[in-house]
Amino acid sequence: MDYLKFSLFTLLGSGIWCSVLCWLGVKMGQDKDLMNLEYKHVTLWLAGAMLVLGGLYYFFVHRHMAGKPEIRGPKPE
Repeated sequence: MDYLKFSLFTLLGSGIWCSVLCWLGVKMGQDKDLMNLEYKHVTLWLAGAMLVLGGLYYFFVHRHMAGKPEIRGPKPE
């Protein structure tokens, strides 16, 4: 991939991700219940989302790479 194209996509993706995290932090900071350590429900949702995203990553990336030996690199001799 072209370095300029890679850099632009990286900046765009990280900008979106940082914006989402910033917005989430502001919204959570305005909620009195979350500030009083009553965030068990949110924690369970985040943990579930992480498991789903991790499973999708494994399914689409690692399983795809396992079938293509040229992606993994040459075999050591």
